[in-house]
Amino acid sequence: MIRIAIDGMGGDHAPLAVIKGILLFLEEDKSDAEIICACTKDVLKHVDNKKELHDLKFVLCEKYIPMDQKLSLSIFKNKDTTMHKIIELLKDREADIAFSAGNTALFVSIAVNELGMITGIDRPAICVHLPNLKDRLTLFLDVGANVSPKSINLYQYAVMGNFYAESVLGIQRPSVALLNIGEEPGKGDDLRQNVYKKLSENSVINFIGNIEGHEIFSGKADVIVADGFCGNIVLKVSEGIGRAFKNIMLREINRSIAGKIGLFLAKNSIRRYARKIDYADYGGGILLGVNGIVIIGHGRSSPRAICQALHLGKRIATSTFIEKLKEYREKWGQE
Repeated sequence: MIRIAIDGMGGDHAPLAVIKGILLFLEEDKSDAEIICACTKDVLKHVDNKKELHDLKFVLCEKYIPMDQKLSLSIFKNKDTTMHKIIELLKDREADIAFSAGNTALFVSIAVNELGMITGIDRPAICVHLPNLKDRLTLFLDVGANVSPKSINLYQYAVMGNFYAESVLGIQRPSVALLNIGEEPGKGDDLRQNVYKKLSENSVINFIGNIEGHEIFSGKADVIVADGFCGNIVLKVSEGIGRAFKNIMLREINRSIAGKIGLFLAKNSIRRYARKIDYADYGGGILLGVNGIVIIGHGRSSPRAICQALHLGKRIATSTFIEKLKEYREKWGQE
């Protein structure tokens, strides 16, 4: 049985979106997965009937961390919050997965502080799934956990991404690339050049070299590594372009009768396109490197996004990914 601890107060649309997402997951998942929802007592007002109460296990907390809360020492001292509770459940092995769509910076900080890092890994990375033109997924990391990395961090991100692609996505010998301003080995700053050299010397990884921004969605690489500053910008721009293009397309279509007829004929194709560019279809990102499975949801997560994040967590928990990271501990390349 897979046990998932979820922050019932995390996200812009919590707690209602969280409860709906959990119930959607329970409808779709026919296994004996157990959901543990950490929340304040007010959340129970959003549970409509006894069936829902029967399907969920609630753990009540006094407080929760707001989306706009700033990082401070008091966050680590006051542990009676929903975020702390789900990480505590994971640490004490009373849960296999911890998920929150709440304040990302604080969730990452609490997870690292309480769980610690897997032996040999220096810093964590947030890894997300991106669609590509080959109708597969590209792993992209880091998207915000570490905005000032050292070369060893990006090197380790590549190794973690490689194992994730193999264990969770089932890709044999995944191609790994480094996001840079040019394809040539000598391109980029000292950080990127040092990482390029380290990855070129690693026989475990199928390193294919640098990749430029316009090829991120091409499917050229199964895993793309970036620093958290650039990665976060790429992710946010991608989300914005996807929404803008969809809105522009629909606006132009509705300007003419012919366009409206075309929309009717192509509605299924357009619907599939919209789902492929919607972050909700990919659930959330995984915080790689910490000693446990921690899933981070988008702050604007809808019930479907939360449902997909729970499916993702279960998929990771039933893979050999964490075991592979721990087995590799003697070769992390620490300087």
